[in-house]
Amino acid sequence: MKVLVLSEHDDCCGPMAAAFLRDYSPKLEVVSAGRSPGQAMAPLMIEAMCECLIDMRGYRPCDVSALDVSDFDVIYECPDLPCPTGIQACRDLRDRIKNDSFLFFRSL
Repeated sequence: MKVLVLSEHDDCCGPMAAAFLRDYSPKLEVVSAGRSPGQAMAPLMIEAMCECLIDMRGYRPCDVSALDVSDFDVIYECPDLPCPTGIQACRDLRDRIKNDSFLFFRSL
C-alpha cells in the first residue's frame, strides 16, 4: 500500500509521521510531501527523532506538486503544527505525531 503523508511544509510533522508509519509496517510504501516545502528538516526535530533511533539527517522536504497523487492508495493529512523551539517541546510534538500516526495506521 502506498501512503502519501501530506503537510504544509514537509519539514517537521510530515516527515516524522512518515518515518513512524514506515516503522509500523514494512509493507507500507510511505512518502511525505508538502504544499509549500521548507528548506530542510528542523534540526531539533532531527535530534528528537534520533532519540527514537530514527535518523532523519539528510532528509530534504519534497514538493507535492512533483508527485502524481493518483499513484497513492491513501493520503494522510498530517496535522499542521508549528515546529517548537526547545528540545522538550520537540519531544512532546514527536510523541503526539507518533500517536496520531499510529491511530492512522490502525485505521488502514
